[in-house]
Amino acid sequence: MVIPREGIFYSRSRNHETKMTPLQLAYIAGFLDGDGSVLAQIVERKEYIYHYQIRFTVSFVQKTKRKYFLMQLQKEIGQGSLRDGNDGISELAIVGWQSVNTFLKQLQPLVRIKLKQINLVLKIIEQLPLTKTSPEKFLELCYLTDQVAALNDSKNRRVAAKDVEKRFKDLGIIDEKKPL
Repeated sequence: MVIPREGIFYSRSRNHETKMTPLQLAYIAGFLDGDGSVLAQIVERKEYIYHYQIRFTVSFVQKTKRKYFLMQLQKEIGQGSLRDGNDGISELAIVGWQSVNTFLKQLQPLVRIKLKQINLVLKIIEQLPLTKTSPEKFLELCYLTDQVAALNDSKNRRVAAKDVEKRFKDLGIIDEKKPL
């Protein structure tokens, strides 16, 4: 395993660069493997051209009594939003393809358990620009998104690729008879 000499994570929300040491990156990668999640979700967005969006999230969770740790982590990585759940759990979430892409690329060589999810999410993000002119490509990425959910043992999914495919066919966005 190669540990980078220095990681730089660009935080768009605060408009500055946060430099992390190799030790910080390794620790965060281990924390992500243990108490973190790498998610890709299909979200309904009526105002979008395809009526759906693929949303990317990296999150870390802790009991609310240890929320101070998430606040410290948020400060180290330079972004993310904190929220407290009603179940005594707090979450630090990094959302959006640009932020998630930059963050995961730094952690990719260090993560073990969530490596498949990271590789799939980075593959989806890399191919996102191709979806602007191709509903078929968007649908293909939705099926990859389903694979991320399967790796996460997702139980609360509201929209799956088959739902997107059905709507695309109903709206005439893709040819009903043409196989993908």
